[in-house]
Amino acid sequence: MPARLSSMEVSSPDPDTQTGATRRKSGRVIRKPEFLAASSPTGSAKRKRTEQDEEDVGMGDDTSEEEVDDESEGEPDEEEVREKKRAKKGKKAARKPAPKKSKTNGETVSLAIRPAASGKAKKPRKARPLKNAPAKEAEGLYAEVFTQGHTLKDVAAQWVSDFNKHESRAVAEIVNFVLKCAGCDLKVDIHDIEDPDSCANKLTDIQEEYQAQNITDYPLIAKGKGTASFKHSLAGFFNSLIETLAKSGLLFDNIELIENIEVWISTMSSAGNRPFRHTATVVSLAIVSALCDVGKDLVENTAMTLRQSESEAKKARVNKGRVAALEKKAKESGQRQEVLDGFIRDWFDTVFVHRYRDVDPKIRVECVEALSEWIMTYPDLFFDGHHLRYLGWVLSDTHAPTRHEVVKQLQKLFRDKDKLGGLKTFTERFRARIVEMATRDAEATVRAASVELLDILREAGLLEPDDIDSVGRLIFDSEPRVRKAVVGFFAENINGTYENQIDEMGGQEALQEALVTVENNDNDSPRLEWLKLKCLVEQLAIYDSEEAELPSQIEQIPGSHFTLIAAGIESRFSLAAQALYDYIPEIRQWEVLAGYLLFDHSQTTQNGSTEDVDMMLQQNCKLTEREEIILLEILNATVKLRLSHASESDKDKKTKKTKAQKRELFETQEEAASHLAVLIPRLLKKFGALPDAASSVLNLERVLNLDVFQELRQDSTLAALLDDINKQFLTHGNERVLMEASEALRHAQSYEELKEITEGRVQALWDETMNAFNTLKKGRDLTTRGSLSANVLTGVSNTVLRIANLASISDCTEILETAPAAPPIDALIDLVGRGVPAADLDPETDAQEDVLTSTTFRALLPYFMWKVSHWATHLQAGTAIPDADVTAVAERRDACIIALTQVMEERRAADDLRLDAACLLLDLYNMFPALRTARARASAKQARGSRGAGDDDWEALEQEVDAPVQRLLLSILGAAEKAFAKRAGKTLEAGDVDDEPVDPDEEPESESEDEDDDIDEAAREEKQHRALIAEQRLCELGSRMVMGIAAGVLDGKEGKKGEIGPVRKRLERNRARLGQNWKEVVAHLDVAKKEKAKGGVKARAKAKQPQGKAGSKEKSTKSKEIIIEDDEDDEEERGEEDEGEGEEELRARGLVEDEIEDEENEAVPAPTDEVESVLGD
Repeated sequence: MPARLSSMEVSSPDPDTQTGATRRKSGRVIRKPEFLAASSPTGSAKRKRTEQDEEDVGMGDDTSEEEVDDESEGEPDEEEVREKKRAKKGKKAARKPAPKKSKTNGETVSLAIRPAASGKAKKPRKARPLKNAPAKEAEGLYAEVFTQGHTLKDVAAQWVSDFNKHESRAVAEIVNFVLKCAGCDLKVDIHDIEDPDSCANKLTDIQEEYQAQNITDYPLIAKGKGTASFKHSLAGFFNSLIETLAKSGLLFDNIELIENIEVWISTMSSAGNRPFRHTATVVSLAIVSALCDVGKDLVENTAMTLRQSESEAKKARVNKGRVAALEKKAKESGQRQEVLDGFIRDWFDTVFVHRYRDVDPKIRVECVEALSEWIMTYPDLFFDGHHLRYLGWVLSDTHAPTRHEVVKQLQKLFRDKDKLGGLKTFTERFRARIVEMATRDAEATVRAASVELLDILREAGLLEPDDIDSVGRLIFDSEPRVRKAVVGFFAENINGTYENQIDEMGGQEALQEALVTVENNDNDSPRLEWLKLKCLVEQLAIYDSEEAELPSQIEQIPGSHFTLIAAGIESRFSLAAQALYDYIPEIRQWEVLAGYLLFDHSQTTQNGSTEDVDMMLQQNCKLTEREEIILLEILNATVKLRLSHASESDKDKKTKKTKAQKRELFETQEEAASHLAVLIPRLLKKFGALPDAASSVLNLERVLNLDVFQELRQDSTLAALLDDINKQFLTHGNERVLMEASEALRHAQSYEELKEITEGRVQALWDETMNAFNTLKKGRDLTTRGSLSANVLTGVSNTVLRIANLASISDCTEILETAPAAPPIDALIDLVGRGVPAADLDPETDAQEDVLTSTTFRALLPYFMWKVSHWATHLQAGTAIPDADVTAVAERRDACIIALTQVMEERRAADDLRLDAACLLLDLYNMFPALRTARARASAKQARGSRGAGDDDWEALEQEVDAPVQRLLLSILGAAEKAFAKRAGKTLEAGDVDDEPVDPDEEPESESEDEDDDIDEAAREEKQHRALIAEQRLCELGSRMVMGIAAGVLDGKEGKKGEIGPVRKRLERNRARLGQNWKEVVAHLDVAKKEKAKGGVKARAKAKQPQGKAGSKEKSTKSKEIIIEDDEDDEEERGEEDEGEGEEELRARGLVEDEIEDEENEAVPAPTDEVESVLGD
């Protein structure tokens, strides 16, 4: 190593820069502090060494020189130094006898430990060795960095040494190193380096030769564990290189070095080849980052030198020589900083300005990370509007991870309190874009990160009130990550509003003194928690009213455009409360919530004294009807969370619980159940008249552990609760209330010990409902549309709705088949005929008739499903099905199919009622083939000696769909496809000649982008809702057709021959054009076909299987051959990648059942039928 570099290493006293290997060389490092401490403050030797250091040593030695000068120069300083030396010598002489045991290298050990005691020594950084084949064959600088285990600083120091020997060869090594890191084995030589003008041509030649090899992978994007460490080591080497150049002085003394490296690397960063461009960009950004570190140190050293100069000038006896030397040093540092800033600007203009908008998103992410680092590291150059604007522009990047990255970097900048003043202009310019990203970005991660950034802006006071409201509305967002990100933002707004109201009422202390009589367990008296809850529900109500396109739960409203059902879907207020549960303590106190809701606010008189704090609190806490409903939703969510947490703790088997903990959990559930059992009737008494409020209260019953009532012998309490539920069921015609009441009764039925009490209440509901229905239908024409008065029509509709809900939770066959005159089931079938359109009906009556017909469909389906369930039980038990029962059901099914077919023929296009009729008709055809599975089980029992299953007259119900009806169903499918394509902006395949002609009103609307921009937000949301519902209706119809094909009721002839029938062909026509949901529905055709073929093969193999191993081999061979052939046929027919996907999902939903095999006797012949059950449960 040349003497120049050795001098640079020896003269560096900074322990942070010492490597472990250098510290072990005690001669250099130990003697260096001794030399500085012993040097004379005046004299030629000192002056001579300083001049040499200024030439050879960079900014890393400025600090040490300043400290030496400060201690050694000036006469008063000399005396102080001499006094200190004398004192030290005296102390050392006194302490010498004690440590005589370690004479060897005693003083050296002391000096060597001193730098390490500061805690600043860093572990030398090494590149992680690469173990791939190219790395093993590598040579030169690439091998030194990645394969030979040297520290990066050692490699950089060796390169500086090589540069001093031969400059062109060393620069060539750098360029070849970057080429190798890009995955290119081609090299440049010293002649290319000595001719910078040929740089572009040489790199173009290398790029063309490299591209001819068709290499697509390169180290920076290679898949594997070492990719991140490779990038880190690559950037770390250039960081060490720039640091070494700065300390050696080459960075400032040999400007041509950086310029030559910049020519080659920046040219490579603009290459059309992605590996070259990406690797060179990473290297360039790393170099600029290292230059920023050098610039930061220069700024700090210059500032410290100036402070020392000013401090020296203020002394009584000014040392002019020292002041002049310090000023000279500050001037030299300023000159070096100017040179360094020039380097950085050149790199920024030639690389960053072009690459931050590169076509490769990975390069854009690299640029965003680097710019943020530069701003934080070297704010003197980068912290201004000129550079910050690049971060603002990247906020509109088309790549979501890039937008996410720039938001994360902005979070770092805004968290720095010292930079908030300089970010105000940037905030004013790009705040609107950040708010837009938080509210409307397509990626949930970007929206969540943007919300976190806006929360930081809010804390800094950089948001406008409108922006705060825009972000606050995200508490209703459908994405959980966004709600989680906004809860802190929203909770702070609520706290601010609450504190303002407290101040207006006289302050926290005054209110607490006035309400001191309120006890902790007194939840029915006014308290400060009510005011916080009032602020919460008031804000939620405001946000909800501003987004009033849909109700809080999208309810099923037959006859309207929006028919998404709300069963099992929590309201937006419930989701918001769940998100806020851990942030607003008042929400967790559900007993306080209940007391607030039950408080009679009508007692708050208008003539009360405004100076009365208690009265003032009551007036401010008074709830509106809308706010009461919102608070009920919050109560619902809070109770569920509270009990679910207790239940999860009880079921957690990982942590063992003591008896006291188990007892505490039981007491929590017991207390909650007993309180809710009393609370629910009180809430129903107050809010039972409001459908939305009543449904929320009824929902509370489903979270109760009803076993507690049995254990506490409180059957009377439970009976009273069930009576209140029955009352709500009988007095409401609202669908959501009836649904919640039915689910509450179903929840009670799930407890075996309470079944008797529950069944009695359900039977009472059946009696009341059927009496009302028989009264309403007596002497009236139920078949003709428009034959009933408005009041009677409403009554019949509400009664049929109750029948549909009761039939979903209890067996309705006996009730609907038994009556004094005609069975009620026949009257329900008559109501189907009201679906045929009639002229001269006003729109309101017409819509009500559609509601009645649709509700009738829902009431008929459970009747037939219960029938099939009973017959399956008969078949499995081996008992005969009564012939009269089969005949009656066959007649009713045929009458129902005829009425449904008439409704489908008379209605047009994708009418909601037409689609409902088609779905019910397919359900009626699909459910009876499920009896084959029951018969198969009965056959297995017969083989073990059970008695016969009786006659098989029920097989007459197992029919295929007639060809005319099948064509009608296909036309309805086409109409549903067109309706969805119209609303979703999708394109369909060209239709067949037999397709139903398109109604002009149903043609897809051609909307240009400009026209779409003119549509307001409410219209756009409504359009999206319509598209979702159209997709739901299409998938409902398509799924039933898929089940029909699997059951053999559609495409029956073709299916038996193994051919593709018209229905399947029609379903697959737009498989890839109508979205992922439709694609998944059609994909079940592949599963059904495989299951069908698989079941048939197994049946035939078992039937022919002889005893012994030969039969087993024959069975295996046949099965394998047939399945493979089927797979090949499917590939030829469709050519889809996702063939056969969804089998597990179909099985999980009960749409495909396993083959019937007897566990006890596998030699029992399997049934010859090849069709599996598709009904499920």
